[in-house]
Amino acid sequence: MPRNKWKDNIVYRIVLVFSWVCRILPRNWAMGLGSAIGKCLYRILKKRRQIALNNLQIAFGNNFVETRRQEICKASFINLGKTVIEFMRFPKLNTENIWREVTVYGKEHLNSALEKGKGAIVFLPHFGNWELLSLVYGMLIPNRAKAIAFPLKNVRLNDLIWRYRQLLSLELIPRKNAVRATLRALKNNDAIGFFADQNAGDQGIFIDFFGKPASAAKGPVSLALKTGAPLLFSLDIRQPNDQHHIHISPPIHLESSGNFEHDVELYTAHLMKHLEKYIQEYPDQWLWLHNRWKTQPNPNS
Repeated sequence: MPRNKWKDNIVYRIVLVFSWVCRILPRNWAMGLGSAIGKCLYRILKKRRQIALNNLQIAFGNNFVETRRQEICKASFINLGKTVIEFMRFPKLNTENIWREVTVYGKEHLNSALEKGKGAIVFLPHFGNWELLSLVYGMLIPNRAKAIAFPLKNVRLNDLIWRYRQLLSLELIPRKNAVRATLRALKNNDAIGFFADQNAGDQGIFIDFFGKPASAAKGPVSLALKTGAPLLFSLDIRQPNDQHHIHISPPIHLESSGNFEHDVELYTAHLMKHLEKYIQEYPDQWLWLHNRWKTQPNPNS
C-alpha cells in the first residue's frame, strides 16, 4: 500500500515544532516534560506496558513483587520520555557544552582498540539515553564513528532524525548497505556501533538471557571474528540528576576454537551476560517495552 505523503508531512511538521518547543524550554523544565510524557505513555500504551511487565517477570521472576515490577516498568517509560526530549534538544549541543551533561569512562579502551589499526566494533544496548551515544562517539573520534541504522518509511522524518544523530560527525550506515560499508569502515580504522540487544528473529542465534532463550544478533561477534577488529561493550547510564555517564569496556579478547559457529555463540552469550549485569543494577534504564523474547526455538527442530 502506498504511503500517505500528506500524513507523513503532518507528522514531520508536528515533530519539527515539538523539537523547537523542547529546545526553548529550560533544561529542568524539559526534563519535567519528558517525565510527564513517560508517565502518559505508561498509562496509554497498555499493550507495550504489558509486554514490559511480562519481560520483567521473565527476567526477575519472584525476586520482585508485582508492585516493584510496576515501579520499574513506569520508571522505564519515564526514561524513554526523557530520552525523547533530550533527542529533540540535540541541536543545542555542541563540541563544548555536551560535556556539561556527559562524562565518559573508558575512552582509553576505545583509543587502544583503534591503535591496532583494524577498526573497532562496539556493541550498544538500548540503555539510558542510547541516542546520546551518536553524538558522544562523534566527539570522541571525529569523522571515524559510524553506526548501522534502519531508515524510517517517513522520508522527511527520517531525514530529520538522521540529521540530529549525525550532528557531531557520526555517520549512519543504512541497514541495506551495512556489509560492504562496514568492511570498508573497518579497513579505514573506524569504529562501528551496533545496537544489537533486541530480538533478532529467525536470523539470530538463541542465547540464554535471564534464564530463557532469546534470539540475539550474530553480526557484532561474527564480524569481529572474521576481521580481527576489537569488540567493545558500551552504554549510557542516566544519573538521578539527568547527567549521563557513558562507559566503554576494555576490548573483549576473542579466541578462535576452530569452530566458527561455536565461537559466535560463545562470545554473543558473553555480551548478553555483560548486559544482564547492568540491567540487574539499573533495571529501570533498559527498554523493557520491546518484546525481547518473542522469537523462541522451534521445539520440533
